[in-house]
Amino acid sequence: MRRSPLFDTAESVEEAFYDAMRRGDLEAMMALWSTEDEVTCIHPGSARLIGLDTIRASWESIFSGGGVTVRTRDVAVQSSGVVSVHNLIEQITINGRTGSQVVECVVTNVYVKGAAGWRVVLHHGSPAAETEPSAPAGAVLH
Repeated sequence: MRRSPLFDTAESVEEAFYDAMRRGDLEAMMALWSTEDEVTCIHPGSARLIGLDTIRASWESIFSGGGVTVRTRDVAVQSSGVVSVHNLIEQITINGRTGSQVVECVVTNVYVKGAAGWRVVLHHGSPAAETEPSAPAGAVLH
């Protein structure tokens, strides 16, 4: 078993998260997650996964074809002393029989600082809307 690195910032965990994703490195990916029972992962268009075993199985399936071609942009960070919430856009390149396509996902990653440094407690990705929705006059969207 790989020894978990000690991360001193949430940003360094996020960098390692996307590095592991690009390389398809399951052990590196799982070393970033908190060992708390309620860690949660929601892949775009998928069910909510709770717990390290189910999260590991999902990443193992994703990495079965190798790493993921992913870029990130528009990162917005909200942090307190022990919690950091990152909202961003993932641009994932999918290669198919008819060529390549870039799919965008809106992602929220949540990191918590504990005795073992910063760790992932939530990764939630949703397909991005093709166009920005417009709010009806006088309506408030949540």
